[in-house]
Amino acid sequence: MRPQEAVRQLQNAIDASLDEEGYRTAAGYRPTFERVADQAGGRAVYALAGELTETVFCGDCPTPADANETAERVIDDRLYTDGGE
Repeated sequence: MRPQEAVRQLQNAIDASLDEEGYRTAAGYRPTFERVADQAGGRAVYALAGELTETVFCGDCPTPADANETAERVIDDRLYTDGGE
């Protein structure tokens, strides 16, 4: 998954689940998705988008710091389990 697709997925989830404007909120996650793509590839971006979307569907909007913590865990999991891309 490309970073821009992940942002769009998160934007749609926020629009559907929370009382916030998804476009504005999701744009703040773009640097995190881009960093994950550079360090661990598209599968890691997909995994991060899935985890953040799940959080949104549960009614919470992760902060950029929360997204970065989740990204670090996803990157670490990818590097240790499949060597990244």
